[in-house]
Amino acid sequence: MNYALLQELIGHLANYEAQRSPLQRKDMEGFVAYLNQQVFAKSSDPELKFENGETVEVLLSQLVAFLYRYAKGYIKKALDSAHLITIDDFSYLAGIWQTGGCTKTEIIDMNIHEKTTGMEVIKRLLNNGLIEQTDDPKDRRSKRLLITGKGMGVLFGTFEEMRKASLIIAGTLNEAEKMQLLHLLQKLHFFHKPLFLNERETGLDGLLAMVEAAK
Repeated sequence: MNYALLQELIGHLANYEAQRSPLQRKDMEGFVAYLNQQVFAKSSDPELKFENGETVEVLLSQLVAFLYRYAKGYIKKALDSAHLITIDDFSYLAGIWQTGGCTKTEIIDMNIHEKTTGMEVIKRLLNNGLIEQTDDPKDRRSKRLLITGKGMGVLFGTFEEMRKASLIIAGTLNEAEKMQLLHLLQKLHFFHKPLFLNERETGLDGLLAMVEAAK
């Protein structure tokens, strides 16, 4: 047995446990994604060059934006047959179904939307009979959103096409690369979500200071 390798692996596991967010996966797949990221970071070219004064952060932001546009186009194709719903409609329907019912604020925050945008989506789903609202038994001042039978029919009817779209979005990444990317995207998501929810009035300088403090 290669005890040196085993000792190195245990060291990586200890670092993973120390750095892992409480919301991140605590299983073998999560650890493998972390390990892939660590190995990739060591093997990356430190002399990688960027043109026109680009930085790695600028290029990263640009590529994330491009990936969103690619995904948006594929998902739009997947939802064309449903006729009634947009990408946001699908996301809200799926969230309401998965939670078994939630408040307007909960589903809006879940989808990382501003209140105005989220209310427009909810209104559209209500008008199309895909969801309904009822009094919240825990708070009579609030309403809970529930998916209707019609909504479930529309939602379930999109699953196969959405599965195809997700396979296209993942492209030619192998399983290890998918887990590595998932780990990195989750890490960014868990960092940005509380900023989005709790620091909406904070300027860029204040947000940048939070980034530096979290490193």
